[in-house]
Amino acid sequence: MLWIATPAGVLVEVDVETHHAAEHDVLTGSRLSALAATATGGFVGASSEGELVLLSALSDSTQPRTTSRDVPRAAAVAFLEATAEVPDDGADLEAHLVLTDGTRTWEADDLATVITASATDPTWLQLKAAINKANRCR
Repeated sequence: MLWIATPAGVLVEVDVETHHAAEHDVLTGSRLSALAATATGGFVGASSEGELVLLSALSDSTQPRTTSRDVPRAAAVAFLEATAEVPDDGADLEAHLVLTDGTRTWEADDLATVITASATDPTWLQLKAAINKANRCR
């Protein structure tokens, strides 16, 4: 399900698989200005009038939910196995960053010499290339 808060105060529930949409008028006369998911699967909504509402995301409790906790659990396990905590010794935290553009991992020596980047490169890489190029022109 995809939930969309509209400026008119309507909450739109979209079933991504079936492309079916349903509207829920949760704040009659007020705009929905914020929407956040809760850990239990509900929503907290805020109106333009300063009202807070707690909403249930389950539209029909008699229908079986086909959710699996295995997929997010496996993703969390894979993440934890592939990462390590940064030591809390006051050392340079940037030394622990892994900079990647999704294809390549950039080492500090590479970043010190990069002077070109395309519009499709990450913003951090474009900025680093522009700074390095400007420093070389001095």
